[in-house]
Amino acid sequence: MITVYVKRPHEQAEKLDIADTSSLSELVDGDFEVVVDDHLEGISLIVNEDGRGVLGNNFPITFDGYLDWVYGPCVFVKADGRSLTEEDISRIDRFLASKV
Repeated sequence: MITVYVKRPHEQAEKLDIADTSSLSELVDGDFEVVVDDHLEGISLIVNEDGRGVLGNNFPITFDGYLDWVYGPCVFVKADGRSLTEEDISRIDRFLASKV
């Protein structure tokens, strides 16, 4: 099992355990792409690749100094494929709180 953190627009993030990465498409409602934020080193964000401008916006991210938005559901994962730790989840919560 891999522990991930799922954030949907207008909802609180929730911790989930998934069997493997094949569940990611289901969690983001379609094909996904991997993005990162400059402030979350070691954590990747899995987002719906077709959701840009179509799905509800979720929160802003910064990549290489440029502002962008995450649309639709987002799954936070450890960049190395391991489970997120409680410390990682706490960092993500602080990150999301700073985006409100």
